[in-house]
Amino acid sequence: MKVFKFPLLTITISFAIGIIAEYYLQWSLSTLIISLFLCLGIFCFLFWKSKKALLQNTLFGIATYLLAFTLGMMSFYIHSDLNAKNHYSKQSFEETNSIRAIVSTTLKPNEKFNKYFVTLSHFNDSIASGKILLYVPKTNNETLHSGDEIWLNNPVYPIPKAFNPYQFDYSKYLEKQNVFHQIYTNENQIKIIQTHKTIDFYVENLRNNLSKSFDIHHFEPKTKAIIDALILGQRLELDKETIADYSNAGVIHILAISGLHISIIYFFLVFLLKPLKRVRFGAEIQLLIVLGVLWLFALLTGLPASVTRAVTLFSFISIGNYFNQPKAIYNALAISAFLILLIKPNSIFDIGFQLSYAAVISIVLFQPFYKKFYFSENKIAVYFTDTVLVSLAAQIGVLPLSLYYFNQLPLLFLLANLVIIPLSSLVLIVGIVILPLNYVLPSAAVFLGKILEFSIQFMNNYIHWIAQFKSGIITNISFSGWLTFSLYLVIIAFIYWLYHTKEKNIKYILGTLLIFQLSYISIKWSENNSSELVIFNEKTTLIGIKNQNNVMAFSDIPENHNATLQHYTRGTFSDSLRIFPLQNTISFQGKRILVIDSLGIYKTSIRPEIIVLTQNPKINLTRLLNEVKPNLIIADKSNYKNTIKLWEATCRKEKIPFHAIAEKGFYRLR
Repeated sequence: MKVFKFPLLTITISFAIGIIAEYYLQWSLSTLIISLFLCLGIFCFLFWKSKKALLQNTLFGIATYLLAFTLGMMSFYIHSDLNAKNHYSKQSFEETNSIRAIVSTTLKPNEKFNKYFVTLSHFNDSIASGKILLYVPKTNNETLHSGDEIWLNNPVYPIPKAFNPYQFDYSKYLEKQNVFHQIYTNENQIKIIQTHKTIDFYVENLRNNLSKSFDIHHFEPKTKAIIDALILGQRLELDKETIADYSNAGVIHILAISGLHISIIYFFLVFLLKPLKRVRFGAEIQLLIVLGVLWLFALLTGLPASVTRAVTLFSFISIGNYFNQPKAIYNALAISAFLILLIKPNSIFDIGFQLSYAAVISIVLFQPFYKKFYFSENKIAVYFTDTVLVSLAAQIGVLPLSLYYFNQLPLLFLLANLVIIPLSSLVLIVGIVILPLNYVLPSAAVFLGKILEFSIQFMNNYIHWIAQFKSGIITNISFSGWLTFSLYLVIIAFIYWLYHTKEKNIKYILGTLLIFQLSYISIKWSENNSSELVIFNEKTTLIGIKNQNNVMAFSDIPENHNATLQHYTRGTFSDSLRIFPLQNTISFQGKRILVIDSLGIYKTSIRPEIIVLTQNPKINLTRLLNEVKPNLIIADKSNYKNTIKLWEATCRKEKIPFHAIAEKGFYRLR
């Protein structure tokens, strides 16, 4: 009898749920060890008992999933840097800290700074571990590279939380990558001690040299940026306009090497190496070459999560095909996901990980029904039909996640994919062919480079044309985690019905649709029956009042707050937004709020419960507190830091609560 008769996919799902559970529950090591040994003991006992039966029983299945669940929790605990004994966060922080670290990853820069992840070796003369986000001015004389060991003496700051409600929380994003603090350096403040010739060092050097080999073509910056993104996995030079166009057209995945690009390389290699199957050991040689090229390509791109999972997946698909198990795609998906999560449990929180596996699983589940839509046996017609159907299947699979993370729905993605998928395939293949020719046959490379340049420019122009249709994308869609879950239930029910097309199974679709509708109604009702006042964390004053499903905003410069107000309106499921000039007195739920601006003019007769100080008013705060006796003083971000400190000291002396927006974040009153 086989040891496991349980689907690997469900075991992997149990393992993943265990990772998520440990992230939120934060069980101690002792609790995890006891739980693991308990589950392992039950598993071993039931396994021994099940060998006496023809079929393994339900209890053994439950024990297997519980063991996988507990292993997932343990895996997350072990890989969490905060649990390391010598993690730098367990040491005392000084005003300036002596730090030695090695540059591990180069990140996409912003307007003023280059950004890096650095791995610490020493913190204030003590051996330490952990990663920190490092900001280096672009005006710095030396550019840092992977493998550089550096020394610096700087303050260490926690990564700030989301500035305002419902905005992207960069701190949580980095937290899931085991990065909790950041360092800002001044020009030429970092000392490079030495360079460690690690794998990252050699890979970065090789990648930079390969990128420079395209200099003989004299491509425009936009064209060169696309080449670096598609062939070398480097998106550092992509401009905001290009990213926005591809995003609005619903094909942003083209710019990040993922399953699509790896599949193109995989099938291209299989096609080129097909004649090998006619010779002795040809199948083995083909398998080794395919695996070698795929992993070399992954290493060349720096082993980002999207490439690693795609190469892992296609490696198992290649092995399955070698053993004549081409239909074992679900096992390949499960094993690849399990191995990635085992090595890097935090990948479960990575948006790319979620989107790629959702897309691939959806494509595989819908694949048996593609042939029903073929209107011709012509290979070209079949290819374009497959392109449409695969794009549609992938979009269905990622739809709930796209709505949750990006709050938008591109409607012209099919029109874009019809051109972009074959064109990007051509760009990728031609680019890979040109790469070695840049060194051995530059003249041939330059000739093919003209084709590559034309293809990329046509692709960019086409995407820009698609992105111009404002009606082609629905933006600012309100969506929550529970709606994401309930929409996936609808999709699962629909797929189940496709495989079991019986009238009685329609009830599952109707039932899940009802759950989705009730979920939306419940969330909408909850939001519509709540009210709150928010003083936002903005450089210029912004105050918002949500009353049921309407938002009123008070600001003298509303154009500076468009994005913030959109996030807030969407996050609260509000139907309308009205903007008014900033007022000196605001009333909310019977509480009076006095706003004192740069003029410093106010009336104490209204007896406000809350006073908001904005735009550096020149007032005698002690006299004001004695006259009004408010319950709370709030200073927004438009005030000078030194002035805020003086106000805080005054409030502390007078025993009045003080909230500094710049330090504590936005203020919410309910």
